Amino acid sequence: MVGVVKTGIEDIDSALGGGIVDMGNLLIAYDRRSLGWILGLKIFKSMIDQGAIGVILNTTLPISKLQLRTSCVGLDLEKEAKAGKLYIIDLFGSKYAIPDNRPYVVQIKNWSDDTGIPKLLKIYSAIASKIPKNSTIVGLASTLEGLYHEFGKQTMDNLIRASLASFEKAAIRENKFNIVTVALLNRDAVPDYVTAWFYSLSDQIIEFISNTDNSGLEETILVPKSLVPEFKPRHYTIKLSEEHRIQIF
Repeated sequence: MVGVVKTGIEDIDSALGGGIVDMGNLLIAYDRRSLGWILGLKIFKSMIDQGAIGVILNTTLPISKLQLRTSCVGLDLEKEAKAGKLYIIDLFGSKYAIPDNRPYVVQIKNWSDDTGIPKLLKIYSAIASKIPKNSTIVGLASTLEGLYHEFGKQTMDNLIRASLASFEKAAIRENKFNIVTVALLNRDAVPDYVTAWFYSLSDQIIEFISNTDNSGLEETILVPKSLVPEFKPRHYTIKLSEEHRIQIF
């Protein structure tokens, strides 16, 4: 029987066949106009609100920009972190040597592609040692295209494989964590073969496809993959914009 972890968002749990697969990874893929990334942040916030410990892998922007994005869904990073409910692994800040002394922000000093991944695995273990047994941990990869562009394909591949392997190791399993990962991907920002690889790795996928015409901005939401036995593919359509008239000339 496949175990699932509830996101706390009923419609999303239903669409996925019951929730996020235990020890699984959910890919939220979207295009350049899409608001799909907001769903990933909402799931992350909802799970923290339910008692999960959040761990963000920040790869794309300075943390100040990450905070702007999480504030869109009402997630206060500093508040949750001070309550012991959130940690940030700041790979972007590590690469560009952006100093950050906040105790919940973890960086890798003197980043290099050769030593960065072993150091990252040690950070995983250090954070795990601070989290009570039997906790649910929700990881947020923000973002996969950031990994690709900031660190290159080979380092990205190695980092993802090493991370997946580390979650399977006995030391983490003995702590009896429920670990799930939500990964954000702007698929327009990476080559198709990279997107295809992410789709193969993912246990569950929610895909957003935006469309603009005279009626405005619409999104089709596809749920093409979930490894829950009861799952059946679904799709939805939502209208995001309303027409307004403006005179600027």
